[in-house]
Amino acid sequence: MTKPPNSKELLLDEEEIRNLMNEYCYAIDSGDFVTFAKLFQNAEWIAEGKKPSNESANNIIIYQDGTPKTKHTITNISINVDETRKKATAHSYVTVYQGTSDFPLQAIFSGDYFDEFKNINEIWHFSKREIRNSITGDMTAHLKIPSLTIPSAKDKMK
Repeated sequence: MTKPPNSKELLLDEEEIRNLMNEYCYAIDSGDFVTFAKLFQNAEWIAEGKKPSNESANNIIIYQDGTPKTKHTITNISINVDETRKKATAHSYVTVYQGTSDFPLQAIFSGDYFDEFKNINEIWHFSKREIRNSITGDMTAHLKIPSLTIPSAKDKMK
């Protein structure tokens, strides 16, 4: 019989999971797609009920400094680790800001992340990230074809 986890173990698990969630934001915003790929090498990434096509992998616009000029911020983070400490779920709000020399700083996306994690050999990994409840702004300075990545996004703004 497995004994229930103690509060210290749960706090450490939650911190490791929160760090993974933040690492995703840092990877995207710094243009570190090697880290992004590692985070999701054994995980699903779903946007509005659809898995992005292979074309969407090269959909992000990268600027001269090697970044997409974005800041992904996650708030209202709720993490739940199961009593076996082998699986966990998380829910958070996400807002993406972007600003370039010819695109004024603004929120270009807001939505919810619904995440699932698995613990393999005492190391937490993403097993699924699902983006829901999208509110999209002008994503045309961030994605070549916004609807390839976020189905409800407009490909051209008026």
